[in-house]
Amino acid sequence: MTTLVELPIAAPPIDDFGWRREDLDWIDPFVANIRPYVRVRHEDGVLIKMPTDVYQLNPSGLVLLQRALDGESIQQIADSADIETHPERIRQIHTFFCDVRDLLAGRLGDAQGRASTQVDRYTGSFTRYPVLSEIALTYRCNLACTFCYAGCGTPEATPGNAFKEKHRDAWKFWQRSRWWQRRHPVRDPLRQEMTADEVFRVIDEIAIAARVPSVSFTGGESTLRPELPEFIARARQRQMRVNLITNGVVCASRGYVQRLVDAGLTSAQVSLEGPTADVHDRLTGRRGSFDRTIRGIRNLRDAGLYVHTNTTVCEQNADHLNAIVDLARSLELPHVSMNQLIPTGTPNLPQHWSLKVSYSRIGPLVLQVKEHADRVGIDFHWYSPTPFCIFNPIQHGLGNKGCAACDGLLHVSPSGEVLPCSSFARGVGNLLESGFHAVWFGKRAQYYKQKRQAPRPCRGCEHFPLCQGACTLYWSGMGCEELKRATRKKGPAT
Repeated sequence: MTTLVELPIAAPPIDDFGWRREDLDWIDPFVANIRPYVRVRHEDGVLIKMPTDVYQLNPSGLVLLQRALDGESIQQIADSADIETHPERIRQIHTFFCDVRDLLAGRLGDAQGRASTQVDRYTGSFTRYPVLSEIALTYRCNLACTFCYAGCGTPEATPGNAFKEKHRDAWKFWQRSRWWQRRHPVRDPLRQEMTADEVFRVIDEIAIAARVPSVSFTGGESTLRPELPEFIARARQRQMRVNLITNGVVCASRGYVQRLVDAGLTSAQVSLEGPTADVHDRLTGRRGSFDRTIRGIRNLRDAGLYVHTNTTVCEQNADHLNAIVDLARSLELPHVSMNQLIPTGTPNLPQHWSLKVSYSRIGPLVLQVKEHADRVGIDFHWYSPTPFCIFNPIQHGLGNKGCAACDGLLHVSPSGEVLPCSSFARGVGNLLESGFHAVWFGKRAQYYKQKRQAPRPCRGCEHFPLCQGACTLYWSGMGCEELKRATRKKGPAT
C-alpha cells in the first residue's frame, strides 16, 4: 500500500511532454506498480484504490485504464487509437495517466486545469455497489472488551439491559413478546455460524455479484475459526485483497501467522486499546492480552504484511491516545487508526456507561491525536462519522466520514445476514438465502441507503449529503440534545 503514497515513478511535467510516442513509455511501469492495489468497476463507473478510496471515471477513461490493467501495453493502446492520423491523442493518453497518478497519490490539485480532469462539488454517493466488504466469521471472542459493540465475550450485554436492571418484572413480560423480539434481536455468540462451505459461497457472492475487490475477515475474533486460512485462500482465488481484523492474541504464534501468509493474507488491522498492559488489559478484560497483542503485531509485521493498529476511543483510554501513537511508531507501523466507541452491546451495561464519549468531546481528542501523529511522523486515520455541525473532519484533512450503512460497506454477519454496518444487530437480508442483488437493492437496504434513519433535524441541513446525520446508533444510545444545541448555531463546526 505504501507504493500508492510515494509512487517511485514520477510522471513527466505536463507542459514539456506528451507529444511524442516515447513520452508514453513511463506509463507501463506505472501501471504495473499500481495493478495490485486498484480495480476498475464498470457497473457504476468507478476506480477503486483499495480498500476505501473511490473515484468516478467517464466511459472512455474506464476502458482505457481497464485495458492497461489487463496487460495491454501503452504502445498497443496508442496504435489502436490511430495516433498517426490523430497525433493529439498521444497527449490525451499521457494527460489521462498523469491524472490517474495524481489521484492515487493524493495530489488531486496537481490535475486541476487539465482538460481531462473536472472537479465538481460533491453532492452525494456516486457508487451503486459497495466499495469494501467484511465477513464476521464468529461472535465468539477470546477477550471481553468493555466497549464491544456486539457484546462479544460478555453474554449479559444484550439490548434492553438497562431497562431490565430497573424494571425486572416488566422486562420479563416484554422479553416474551414478539414485538420486543422483532425490535431488539440479541447477538448470541453461540448461535449458528456459517459452515465453511457457506462462507465460501459468501466470498464468491461478494467477489462476483457484488464486485467488491477486497474483503476483511472480522468477528468477534476471526482467528477462532480454524478454517480461516482456507477462507483467505478462497478470497485470493477470486483475485481479492484480504485483510484480517484481529485482537492479535492468536497471532502471538509465529507458526499461525505464517499459515495465514501462505494462504495469501495481504494486511492486518490489530486492535490496540492502550499503550500499556494496565490500560489495555483493563479494557479487554483479560490479563496478559497486551503482551500477546504486541507479539502478534510484531509477528504480522515481520512476516511482511501491511499492519496497522486501531483503537476504540473511550473515556478509559482518552488520556492515553498520544502514547498509543508513540507505541505504534516504535513498532515501525506505517499508520495508526482510531474510531469512536459506539453505544451498543457491552457499553450499554450500566457498569460501562461511563466509557461513552460524546460527539462534543471527540473533536478535540481527534485533533490532538492528529497533531501529535503529524509531529512524530506517522499517518493517522479517523474512521467514525461525526455530524458536521459539531465536528467537521474534512476541514482538518481527515476526509469525509459519512454513514456507510448499506452504502459503501457490505457487512455480513456469522449467519450470512447483511447488516447495515457491523454495529447493528438487525439485518436487511441474508446472502445465502436471497443473493446479493435481492438484498442490496431491496426495500430494507434502501431505507438505510437513503439515510431515512437520520435524525429529523439533519435532513434539511446543507451538509447532510456529506455527514448524512452521522451514526444513528450514537443518537439512539446518547440522545439528540447535542444535535439540537448545534443546529441552533449557523454553519458547520470547525
